[in-house]
This record gives sequence, C-alpha cells and structure tokens, in this order.
Amino acid sequence: MTVRGLYASQIRNKQSHPNNNNSFRGSYARRCSKHVCCCNKGIASAHTVPSATQSTPTEAKSYIMGVKKLQLYDDPHSEFSAKVKVALFAKGLSWTPLAVPCGSTRSPEFLAVNPLGKIPVLCITFDDGRREVICESEVIVEYLEDQFPQPPLLPADPVERSKARLISRFHDLYLEPALRRLYPQVAPSVRSEQVVQEAAAAFHARLAELEGLLPAGPSLALTDTQLTLADCAYPALLLYAELILPALGLPPLRYEGRLRLQRWRDALWEQPAVARVLEELRPAAEEWLEGMLHK
Repeated sequence: MTVRGLYASQIRNKQSHPNNNNSFRGSYARRCSKHVCCCNKGIASAHTVPSATQSTPTEAKSYIMGVKKLQLYDDPHSEFSAKVKVALFAKGLSWTPLAVPCGSTRSPEFLAVNPLGKIPVLCITFDDGRREVICESEVIVEYLEDQFPQPPLLPADPVERSKARLISRFHDLYLEPALRRLYPQVAPSVRSEQVVQEAAAAFHARLAELEGLLPAGPSLALTDTQLTLADCAYPALLLYAELILPALGLPPLRYEGRLRLQRWRDALWEQPAVARVLEELRPAAEEWLEGMLHK
C-alpha cells in the first residue's frame, strides 16, 4: 500500500516547524466533525485491510500474533512520523493513516487519545476486539519490533542491539534538537544571523559526533543491506537538513570528510522503505519550506 500524497494537499501554510504539530489547517479542520476515534467502532479509513478470513497479501502482515488492524495518527511533514513509517514499511506491515481530529493535537478529542498532545500515535486493534494506543516514536518502533519480530530491526547480539538503540536515541536527544533550532530561522521576518550561525555550528558538531558513533564497516548504520532501529529516524532528518541549510544562505549539507555519513546516506536512499517515506515527505517538506520563506 502507499500513503503518498494522502495528506500533502490537506495541510497548507503550516505555521510551526515540522515537528511541532499543534495546528493543522485545510481539510483537516473540515474533517473534524466526521472524525471517529480509532478506539471507537466503525472508524472510516482510507485503506481497507482484509478481514481475518480473507487471504492476506504478502505485505499485509498486521494480523500476525493477534493484531487485526494498525492505524497511525501522523503528519506528512513530521520527522518522527517518518521514523515510524520507515519501520512499518521495512516490516511490510499494513496500516491506515488517521487525520488528527479537529485539526489540532491540542484538541480535546486528540488529547483523549494522547494526553501528551503529540504525534505519531499508533492505534492497535486486536483480534479479540481489544484496542490499545502507543505514543512516542521510539516506543512505537520498539513495540513493532516486539510484536512483529520478522524481519528484525534489532540485531540478535545484545551489544549490537545496544548500538542500534544508542544511534537511534542520538537522533532524538541530540541531533534532531540541534537541527530544530534552525526551523524557525527559515522565516526571514524572524531570522537572526547570530542564531543561525550558532545553531548551524552546533548541528555540524553533532554530525561529527554521529560520524564517530557509526561503525566503520557497514553501509547502513549497522549492516550492509538490512535496516535496523538505528536507521529509521535519519532519512527525514538528513532530507530536512539538505533543504534547510541552503534556504538559510548556509553551505549545503556536504559530506566531504565524512565518508561514513556519505556512505550511510546513499545506502539509506536506496532502501525501498526509505524511498516510500521520502516520496511523501519530500513534497511536504518543500511545501513547508516554501511557506516559511514567505513569512
């Protein structure tokens, strides 16, 4: 299945940076009156998953181990949503995207789903009718690994598993926050050259740290051909960095002297799961960038 473009035409002139999803516009707001929480019966979805009695396509593995349906609240602009979608596609799972109710992650309807008011959120319906909600991208990906262990996103060796988790956490705790400082600076009306220079320097320092964390041999983070947890978050971040730096008048993101990062980036872009996510993310990111440049 594909989710390319499902929301790309629905969100226009987003006011905040891609990972601050407190406000949605366009047809999201118009759909709020029709929204039904995934934890209620009768939800309408954009993609129909076959019933348990029907033959299940090869890529639709979400019935394994008692899971009947997966649904994801996400935003096509969001790095953290992209992280989860890379994992979903890498595991070949069937899932349905959900619009945020009433166009805002701060709406009472959405806060009833996730009190943290953040996306992504994974909604799970089990064969016995039980429904659960999982929040936070790292927790969601770990759940997918536990629930659907094949193909694995974590190596078998405990030390290698710890390396995968470290690289993944480095994105969430260090590298993404460094890049996030540059998001509001894209708008010329609020841009501070001092902030831009300081934030860009901090981001490049974090990139150097990441280079040091990556094992020297593999093409991907830990392997040559198989995505792991260590890989899932980085395609979206690297795409945004490649778009944002030139928009701020800074040198493009270059990988000279960072051959390990260059090899990793190239290997990521060749992965089918990554390509499917970037196919949706790139036009959404470019749309966001264009809107910010006119502020």
